[in-house]
Amino acid sequence: VVKVRPNDKDAKLKYQECHKIVKQKAFERAIASDEHKRSVVDSLDIESMTIEDEYSGPKLDGGRVTLAFMKELMQWYKEQKKLHRKCAYQILVQVKEVLAKLPTLVETTLKETEKVTVCGDTHGQYYDLLNIFELNGLPSESNPYIFNGDFVDRGSFSVEVILTLFGFKLLYPDHFHLLRGNHETDNMNQIYGFEGEVKAKYTAQMFALFSEVFEWLPLAQCINGKVLIMHGGLFSEDGVTLDDIRKIERNRQPPDSG
Repeated sequence: VVKVRPNDKDAKLKYQECHKIVKQKAFERAIASDEHKRSVVDSLDIESMTIEDEYSGPKLDGGRVTLAFMKELMQWYKEQKKLHRKCAYQILVQVKEVLAKLPTLVETTLKETEKVTVCGDTHGQYYDLLNIFELNGLPSESNPYIFNGDFVDRGSFSVEVILTLFGFKLLYPDHFHLLRGNHETDNMNQIYGFEGEVKAKYTAQMFALFSEVFEWLPLAQCINGKVLIMHGGLFSEDGVTLDDIRKIERNRQPPDSG
């Protein structure tokens, strides 16, 4: 954008912000050791977190997501109320375990009588997400969904969107699919608002856990060996195969190029 519109002040400002963050991340990678990288989960003691008596919102039944919980959660969020931090942490820890077991390329089979709904960017637009479910039905084993990345940033309800999506992933792990977009990354979250939103609604520690979870999101999904779904379209290079996708070590922040 800066090259095409060199006099665009907003584009220059965004470029400067991006350049600063890229340099900061490069420095952090240089001094960090992957061997000593500890998960946020290791520092959490969810069991000791208490839910105050005055909290009247949704709670996980026995620590697990149920359909009743999801319906209550969506109504709670619709009224612009905040989920208790203990419940949010429970969802994040559990969904990380689920996602970490998935391959980078998820391969699914649909019968001729079956369907799947593919949804694009939601970008923190919670009421748009509710409208999708109202028009097309709630996720279920007979009504599967694929959300193709960019769940957060830009909109004001990114926390609500992503925790709802993660909740359905826990409820229907084989029929509700989430793929990683370019906004499920630290750099984008710093620039476009998700990091600030999480810190305002919860804590910096929770944002760090979101970052870990995002790194385990699969990158692509192939249906019946014929339909390939991924965020951002096809590759800039020719000759990329499905095996190349399968071999990608996705548990990381994306490189500066490539």
